[in-house]
Amino acid sequence: MTVRVMVSARIDDKDQEAFEEAYRSVAAVVRGTPGHIRDELLRDAEEAGRYILLAEWESEEAFRTWEDAPSHREMAAPMFPYWSGGGIERRIYDLRTRLDSVPTSA
Repeated sequence: MTVRVMVSARIDDKDQEAFEEAYRSVAAVVRGTPGHIRDELLRDAEEAGRYILLAEWESEEAFRTWEDAPSHREMAAPMFPYWSGGGIERRIYDLRTRLDSVPTSA
């Protein structure tokens, strides 16, 4: 069952462009990791500086295997300087139902 990993973080206003660039570089390195499906970076439209990193993985086991690997910290390191003092929260969600508004072609 696929899972979504959601990380919520507050990024200082002066660092937002650099953080977004760091995120893109990390996402490029993570692409192709076994079990990884996709990543998205969302910026809150109502709360300045609040971001959501949303990753889709084939399973929680695949995500945790990557998260526990020594290479994880190395891959994610470009984003670390931008995390603001402890305002980071990570959650893992099981995908229970998916409804697409636009039909997928077979």
